[in-house]
Amino acid sequence: MSSNRARLDVLVSECRETFVEAANKLSALIAWDFSCPCVVLDGRSDEIKAVVVGVGSIGNLVPTSAAIDSPEVKEWLRIASEKSPEVAFAAMLNGGEERAKRFNEAYEQLIEERRTGIKGLWSADDLCSFVSRSQAAFPKAVSAIALLPGKEGQTHSILTFESNIKSLLS
Repeated sequence: MSSNRARLDVLVSECRETFVEAANKLSALIAWDFSCPCVVLDGRSDEIKAVVVGVGSIGNLVPTSAAIDSPEVKEWLRIASEKSPEVAFAAMLNGGEERAKRFNEAYEQLIEERRTGIKGLWSADDLCSFVSRSQAAFPKAVSAIALLPGKEGQTHSILTFESNIKSLLS
């Protein structure tokens, strides 16, 4: 079992009453909408934080970056985590004029996000995917996000999953 999976199992177990709260709120709804409850677990430190929020409010708790949706920034992040930021910059800037231009624009957007206080934990595409999964899981499961410590030089990892409301309410 991976260390993230083991950490996730502990978080879910320790925060069961938060999941039960979300399941109760979810079972009271007739139709899915952006107020549909989901759970956010922050297990990046020893002090676990677990909250129930409407799926439409996730962006307030889990900062979202539009810049990291860029294929060039995604590639830069991959290379930087595998090798080094310097190697990644060289690869992105020496890979053709158009690609370098696209990377430069997206990287400037990333820097601007960071300058204004947005330290995106995931991309806008990831957020949209989570919202879609929440809608697909309704009314049978509570959708959840777990923020976990990163591995191999990364600051964090994010896992999304669903918890069946029957098991939570039994």
